[in-house]
Amino acid sequence: MISRRSFMPVTLAVALTLLAEPSSLALPIQSIVDAVNQVSYTNYLANSLFTHDGNNRGLTGPDHNPARTNIYNAFVSSGLTSTLDSFSYAGGTYYNVVGTLEGYARPDLYFVVGAHYDSASNPGADDDASGVAGILEAARVLSQYQLPVSIRFIAFDAEEAGLRGSAAWSQAHSGDNILGMIELDMIAFNPAGANHDRARIFSASTSQNAATLGLFSAMTTYVAGVTPYFAGRATNSDHYPFGLRGFPAALLIEPSGNPYYHQQTDSVDTAAYIDYWYATQMTRGAVAYLAAAEADLPEPAALLSVMSGLILLAIAHRRRARFPITRN
Repeated sequence: MISRRSFMPVTLAVALTLLAEPSSLALPIQSIVDAVNQVSYTNYLANSLFTHDGNNRGLTGPDHNPARTNIYNAFVSSGLTSTLDSFSYAGGTYYNVVGTLEGYARPDLYFVVGAHYDSASNPGADDDASGVAGILEAARVLSQYQLPVSIRFIAFDAEEAGLRGSAAWSQAHSGDNILGMIELDMIAFNPAGANHDRARIFSASTSQNAATLGLFSAMTTYVAGVTPYFAGRATNSDHYPFGLRGFPAALLIEPSGNPYYHQQTDSVDTAAYIDYWYATQMTRGAVAYLAAAEADLPEPAALLSVMSGLILLAIAHRRRARFPITRN
């Protein structure tokens, strides 16, 4: 017969194992967010994306394809697996640029963070090179960490032609395990007055979802100086096709009223226009969402240990039932 003296240490050891194991990853979220660097962000926006006076990233503009190449190369420099994902529109072939940071535990599960690199046949510094610079900087920072599930950083094409790139990509991947999607579209104009230092969060419907709620929570917790708020439904950016297909999707965007919207003056050379600090904080919001979401996922090693502990505990209790404890 098993004695209480021999049974109790087994039970106690298993219980301590279950209590000691973490339920989620110990990612240094605030440190990751703080690693988003304004100098690096500024360099991407001003020097890699053709955002100066006279530049043109429209679908047929001279700077469209060179910008695409620079985005691809930036993903490669950050150690991401980079691909050009083709789609057809108006008799032509266009490309979304995809940089994949592969998760070590479940690479088939992933988050998407996107922005569009085409413009309204202008420099498009804010619309939407600002968002592209954001995903490039986010990729640079997050690539320094091992994460349990994957992140796909996507620079969409032909957004200005009716969300063509994101519609094609989300349709082709409608059966994938996409945990959430964040779109950065126009994140560098910070107006004076009542809306100063504020950020709008939209979903594809009037109701909030896991992405909008997670983005709001992450920005509120980890990003200083910018106040996010839920602004309802928006259908005119690349989050929308993802939302239509049932994925949690959110748009992060500056307040309305940009006077240079779709103008040739949407340029980094326009005086007192681009707020690099504000754009960096907006980028930190996206990074905070991704880091916090990854940290909320169970650590695979912890899950294995907990499962092993539960099995041992079940065996111990079964043996106890078969061989009742007797008092000596």
